[in-house]
Amino acid sequence: MIILVIGTSNSGKSEYAESLLLELAGANPKLYIATMIPYGREGEERVKKHRALRAGKGFETIECADNILSLRERLQNMESPNCLLECMSNLVGNEMHLPSNKDLSDEELVNYIVESVKGLANLASNTVIVANEYEVQESYDEETIRYIKLTHEVNEMLRSIADRVDDEFLTNMETKSK
Repeated sequence: MIILVIGTSNSGKSEYAESLLLELAGANPKLYIATMIPYGREGEERVKKHRALRAGKGFETIECADNILSLRERLQNMESPNCLLECMSNLVGNEMHLPSNKDLSDEELVNYIVESVKGLANLASNTVIVANEYEVQESYDEETIRYIKLTHEVNEMLRSIADRVDDEFLTNMETKSK
């Protein structure tokens, strides 16, 4: 099962996604796939906060900022793994800045990211994906607007493959329909 939990930053979606995966996984292995590269003090604080939230819950944390299909062999060797992918917006940003992806069109990059997520989800009993949604502001530069566009396109494709979408965390934005 693939569940997409989508919302704005600091909306409570991560804690919700963790509790959801804990319920689905039961006693089976729970992998927390962390895609954030912590830059600066703020990034380190976010990582610290998320680690504290999941402490004692039985998650094995795997730091994987890009190329999440590199985890394929690890999941193939586990019995009934359950994955929490935190978070798509970090993964999109990381992938869009990789030198190996610089020649991909936006459409190719979106397809690559979504296919990678699908490949990972196909190896798991349950996959809960945390994703941010952003609104474009007039003051944003071209690269930020591209990032927001790519993130939105990935989210929309994930909506189409997810078994369930929980988007009540889209605070301060109009809820997007599936």
